Amino acid sequence: MKNIFIIIATAAVETAVLWSISLFFDWNLIDIMLLGGLLIFGAIWLLQLYSNQTTNQYNAFSRIDNRQETPQVIPFYFKISPLVYGLLLFNLMSFVITIVKFYPYFID
Repeated sequence: MKNIFIIIATAAVETAVLWSISLFFDWNLIDIMLLGGLLIFGAIWLLQLYSNQTTNQYNAFSRIDNRQETPQVIPFYFKISPLVYGLLLFNLMSFVITIVKFYPYFID
């Protein structure tokens, strides 16, 4: 139940953030929903990648400098959490809404 609340809250916060950006720039929400959702998801992905890369660099340098057995370099695995599920849910909803809204433009 807690995970479902986190997923729904994440999608709601992402909607609120993109809605406030659309009001600030005087754009339509539907125009920035898909790209904004993908941008936020990509930022989370890149932050996790950067964290893993920094840890790997630290471990590699400490192995060389100290000649100690420190944790080895590990490959990057994207961590799935309720937060990420909320982002994915928002991206899926925005993709469907975008397709439904702009359907006449794609297929005439």
